[in-house]
This record gives sequence, structure tokens and C-alpha cells, in this order.
Amino acid sequence: MFYEGIGQAMPTLQKFMMFLKTRDAMEFIESMITCFASPVAAGIRCGTLINLRRRGEDLGPIWFAVKDKITEKLGLEFAEISYSKSYILLLVFRSDLLMDRVSSAEAREFLGNLGYDCESGSAASYIENLIERFKTRFPHEIGIFLDYPVEDVKGFIENRGRNSKLSGYWKVYGDEANARKKFDEYRKAETDSAEMILRKIDSARLRNAIC
Repeated sequence: MFYEGIGQAMPTLQKFMMFLKTRDAMEFIESMITCFASPVAAGIRCGTLINLRRRGEDLGPIWFAVKDKITEKLGLEFAEISYSKSYILLLVFRSDLLMDRVSSAEAREFLGNLGYDCESGSAASYIENLIERFKTRFPHEIGIFLDYPVEDVKGFIENRGRNSKLSGYWKVYGDEANARKKFDEYRKAETDSAEMILRKIDSARLRNAIC
């Protein structure tokens, strides 16, 4: 169930994505995470997926060199779900929020039926299970780790991705009104973060021009 993204493209986010193409690999990585993990940093979702990739570049060495710095700066946690020389698929999360999410009775029952260890009481254990399952297939239950409602994750699996009421950050089979509210919150956090990054660049350019 992988429908992460910006939904319908907005001018600020389009401008931001164009800006990223001009930055070096280190700034590309930091800016991507700062922007698209902003809903997690703001505490309005427990986790998100970010696919770090740029054509022709191996971002792995740079990511592992700056990972600790970004972790400290943003107060977020990271797990490399899958990676190669061409991409790194990151789960960006906060352990406290993730445990609140997976500890609900509905989520525990759903994940337990899939073979997850729901008795460990640690986010690391859940993530280890998830990474192991990634080795053989794309585990659609990852939606639980990304704050999708259990009803929508089940609906996606049962309908094989068809017949949804709404499609945005994920495909919605249950509460459409609540999903629209969440989509707006996520998009606003990302847009505000993108605007902040772009303003900093514009200010730096202005200072350099004056000097």
C-alpha cells in the first residue's frame, strides 16, 4: 500500500522539487527529509516513507555519513527498509508515536495475525519484523507504520487496490472525511517546510548579492 507523496502537486512543492535538482547530494538528502518528514516531526503522524534517489548517484555513503547529524537536528529516527546503489527507502518515525499506533487493539490483532511479535513492547521489534518481510515481498501492512487507518489497510488488501472512496496519501476505504482532514494536515506541514527552506536559500542569495 504505497501511495506516499504530495497528492495533487502544489506550486510550492513543485518549486521545491526543482530546487532539489540543483543541490549537492548532502543538501538534497537533508532537504528531502526536512520537508517530507515534517508531519512526523510535528507529531501529526507516527511515520512516513522517503525514497532517497537521484539518477546516476549512489547516495548511500553520504546518507550514512550525515545520518547522525540529521537525527540530532530533527529529533527523528530512521530505519533503512530497503536499499541499493540506486536508492534508499527510509522509514522515518518517532518511537513514541509508532508504539501508540501499533499498540491499539485493532492494530495488534491485525499485525499479530500476520506474524508480528506484538509482545516485545518495542518499536525496534516491529520494524525488524517489517524489514524481514520486505526481503520477499512488499508488505502492505506497512500502512500501519505510516499512520494509515487499519480499516483502509485491510480495504486495500481485500480490494487489491481497487474500489477506493478516495486516493491521496493512501487509498481510503473507510472514513473519508477524516482522511481528507489528514491529507490537508500533511500537505500543509510539507508545504510550510518547503517554503521555509526556499526562503532560507533566497535570503542567502540576497546576502551574497549585497556582499
